[in-house]
Amino acid sequence: MKKLLMGLTVFSTFSVVASELPELDALLQDPAHQKYEEALKAEVISTHENYQLYLETLRNNGEVVPLAPAPPISYLEIRGVLSAQYQQWDYVDPSSFSTNQNHGGEFYAVTVEYGYATPASRRFVVNGSPLKLYTSKNITDAGNVVIGFINYWHNTQTSFTGGTSTYQGTSINFPYNKEDDRLYIR
Repeated sequence: MKKLLMGLTVFSTFSVVASELPELDALLQDPAHQKYEEALKAEVISTHENYQLYLETLRNNGEVVPLAPAPPISYLEIRGVLSAQYQQWDYVDPSSFSTNQNHGGEFYAVTVEYGYATPASRRFVVNGSPLKLYTSKNITDAGNVVIGFINYWHNTQTSFTGGTSTYQGTSINFPYNKEDDRLYIR
């Protein structure tokens, strides 16, 4: 009987630990994470061909058209996970197929997108269950033109132990293309 009770105590302790997750607002204030966000923004601004083409067009024309259409979504990616089991940001490279660490319980995910997705089309799904968009941050260039977004998603399922996640969005304007990304969360 004592052995059984000890086993229940260990299980009970694990259940409590797996459901405790820091508030995302506090996590976003962490200087290391803010540095990562800035690196994501710089990556979007400096490496994407559509944005570079946009800048070249502005330079050649010498003016900004304030009512120009938003850039269509050209890529999006799942870039990190922080869970109750692994309470540090587990950042993943764009070419990764899975997280670097094992996760479990409630978690947050960070995604990045270049261009504008229709807000209602943004979906983050894990094992068939949609996650709630917690907050979204604009990626702007030096002229304060919004060219993309960093999104934070919240999985409230405390029983999560791993699975396939997908993130997708459909462009807000022509050509109304759909982009998606997949990541296995270990």
